[in-house]
Amino acid sequence: MNQEVSTASGPPAAAPAAAPAAAAARNFGHYTLMRPIGGSTLTIAWLARDNRTGAPVRLLAARHPVNSDALRARCVDDAKRASQLSHPRLLPVHDVGCVDRFPYVSCLCDPALLPSRVEENFTPSALRSLVRNGCELLEGLSYAHEGSISHGDLGLHTLSFDANDRISLWGLGLGVAIAGARSQGIPTAGGLGGGLFGREVAAACLLIQHWIQGAPPHGEADLPTLLDRWPTSDLRLPQELPMPIADSLRLMLDRAVEINPQRRFIHARSFHRAISGWRATEYPEDGGFDEMLQAQLKRNGHLPAMEGLSKRVTHIVGMDKGRLDEMVEVLRQDLALTLSMLRAANASEMAVAGEGAAVTSVKRAMALLGTDGLRRVAGSQKQWPGTAKQHHAPLLVQAMDRAHLAGHLAVEIAPGGADAENASLAAIFQNFGMVLGLYHFPDEIAQIQRLVLSSQGTDKPVTPDLAAMSVLGVDLQTLAVAFIRLLGLAEPLRLLVRPLSEEAVVRTPETVEGWSRLIGTFANAVLKITDLPPPNQPSALAELLGRYHSTLGLDEGQVRGAMRRAREKLSRHMR
Repeated sequence: MNQEVSTASGPPAAAPAAAPAAAAARNFGHYTLMRPIGGSTLTIAWLARDNRTGAPVRLLAARHPVNSDALRARCVDDAKRASQLSHPRLLPVHDVGCVDRFPYVSCLCDPALLPSRVEENFTPSALRSLVRNGCELLEGLSYAHEGSISHGDLGLHTLSFDANDRISLWGLGLGVAIAGARSQGIPTAGGLGGGLFGREVAAACLLIQHWIQGAPPHGEADLPTLLDRWPTSDLRLPQELPMPIADSLRLMLDRAVEINPQRRFIHARSFHRAISGWRATEYPEDGGFDEMLQAQLKRNGHLPAMEGLSKRVTHIVGMDKGRLDEMVEVLRQDLALTLSMLRAANASEMAVAGEGAAVTSVKRAMALLGTDGLRRVAGSQKQWPGTAKQHHAPLLVQAMDRAHLAGHLAVEIAPGGADAENASLAAIFQNFGMVLGLYHFPDEIAQIQRLVLSSQGTDKPVTPDLAAMSVLGVDLQTLAVAFIRLLGLAEPLRLLVRPLSEEAVVRTPETVEGWSRLIGTFANAVLKITDLPPPNQPSALAELLGRYHSTLGLDEGQVRGAMRRAREKLSRHMR
């Protein structure tokens, strides 16, 4: 025990002051310390043996004696509270206690999987593998934070790898009080991206940086020391790296260690969500993103029904059965109800009996399910505003209204022979990512908008898609497509989500879906023009009309008239 101990990275650090007293015989309470496996300035990790059972364990102890009785009790209590957590990415706790003023926590382990030094686990590997490890690290950290548990000393020495190279965290809670005392009382939680939770999000990012660089981040040997200088120090990834990484991944990692707290990830779960989404986009065969979205659907529902749901359903049921078009017009005023009717129709026995014919229109869904089906579907809706917080609800209403306005405009400009309802769905679905984001991830959407706004006028303006990739890990259209797929809607409807590229040459479509997508893209482009300052609108509209002249053949007067009628339709929506 008088030997020097290798820390997580960098030069050796002295063994804990405690060890020699208890250690000439290499004993630590009822444990025999076999060899060190890493540490930081706060804690040190050992491979040990429980003398009561002979079982090998990982043992994490305070690096220095904790002289305060209250502080020692806090260390033990925090570790015991953390031991109540159960998750695949957290090692089960074997024992918590204190020996000679050294609080400790232990976990059973397979010594064959322990390297002689923790650095040996982190040789440079394929980006795909290290991103997967980053997801696993953040998954465990997110679960702990959501249980109001801080790790306390997240580092290489408190990560465990199994035989399949999967990460689990261990040693949770032990270092929280020590870190707080060292940093004059860092709060367990904090504001946006702040407090000890925020430090641990930054620490997770630095570990991922370590794997990408194949070296200690920023040349620092000890994460607690490095984080003590943050956020005044710049901890972003250096420009030169041993492996190429996408700009979206770099931006994501840089956000986790942002000096400005308003630009950081809000919590570990948002970081986990972002990197999981990025991984799903880059390596879709690895999976993982669907499970996260399924959890959101289970917890929140797809969207809440608009206020006045019962009034709307009663109004439709009271209509004459021959007025199907009018029924559908009222039904479609509620986006949540519309999606649920499409979902139910595609899952119904009647759809199956129709040789699997996809239900891609609300009109057909209403015809299949009838008013009885409408009542059943309406009864399963989450009432407004669902799980959204009250201060987020107005923004969600605005986004839904914009989607519906685009849908009405698509109907008004659809040329003869085009499927006007399908075109309307395309226009709505091209706004679906923002609507879903404001309901399921409102804080992240606010960060996306701030990121785009703050970059305007700089040398490197951030596009909305790149901002979304850095915050959510996917662009908003990909998010919408994934939700539509998980909702069980027909494949043709997913094709409507992505608008035509602004740079692409507009050609005459050859399919119904192609026409619908084109009309929806045009309708949303018109709405974007209305967001411009009034002096800039005429030239932008003229350019747009020129691009679509060969397909839609519209002039300025026709578009302005269609826009006026679309607004009138929106004003007649039942609330």
